[in-house]
Amino acid sequence: MAKVTYILLFLVAVSLSSVQTDESENSSEVDADVDKVIDECAKEYHVPHQLLMAAVTTGSVHALTPCFWSCCFKGVGVLNSEGQYDIDATLDLSKKMFSGSEYQKVEGIVKTCGSVNDLSVSDGKAGCEISVSLAVCILDNCKKIFPNMFHD
Repeated sequence: MAKVTYILLFLVAVSLSSVQTDESENSSEVDADVDKVIDECAKEYHVPHQLLMAAVTTGSVHALTPCFWSCCFKGVGVLNSEGQYDIDATLDLSKKMFSGSEYQKVEGIVKTCGSVNDLSVSDGKAGCEISVSLAVCILDNCKKIFPNMFHD
């Protein structure tokens, strides 16, 4: 997987980008847990790895089923049981993966995207609609801050 996937989910440790993460044991444990969540959600929602990578690296959030995003975000704690984006939990998890200037950039994205909680959605606790909006927000901001991670 690519680092952009981690940034998108704020937890996925992957290998395609130049963003550096803390290589501590704690970081590796989080990576493995997040990879497991993504794999499980990909199987549940029939999302092939190639499609996921293409969607993330090109910023095509809508190429994947909305509930795939919800499954991933809930699985890693970014979305709570009420279907809302949990900014504090996301910041805590991000601290396990990023440090220094990379963490500061990710922190800015996490806080900026908090506005998704103000959106009116029809699926409530399912969190599928808010997850798509969150993924779009994260990717749009990542494109500005980490432009070398994306291609058309």
